[in-house]
Amino acid sequence: MTEPGPSQPGPSQPGPSQPGPSQPAPQRPGPPRRTNVLALTSLIAGLGGFSIVPLLGSIVAVITGHLALNQIRESGEDGAGLAKAGLWLGYVAIALAVLAVALLLLIVLFRTTTS
Repeated sequence: MTEPGPSQPGPSQPGPSQPGPSQPAPQRPGPPRRTNVLALTSLIAGLGGFSIVPLLGSIVAVITGHLALNQIRESGEDGAGLAKAGLWLGYVAIALAVLAVALLLLIVLFRTTTS
């Protein structure tokens, strides 16, 4: 009886084309996850709410941010962080606008009562 040589795989050695027990089979990466478009829209509108279109951009950021979070929850898309950032920016800009209007009203009322 002859023993297998170094060029012949034996019963305990896997062949070159066979994966061994310690070698996991190569895995293919899944398809890349998509980023939700409404989440990106919310972030851009939230940034615009501080610069280009103050109140309108903030309202759009809040609406699209909530819609995006609902879609992300249902579909499993990426972009929850973008949607949350857009929501925060939108709500902060709306709060600052309300405070500015209240302060302006107080100034006008105070000036008319002292004159």
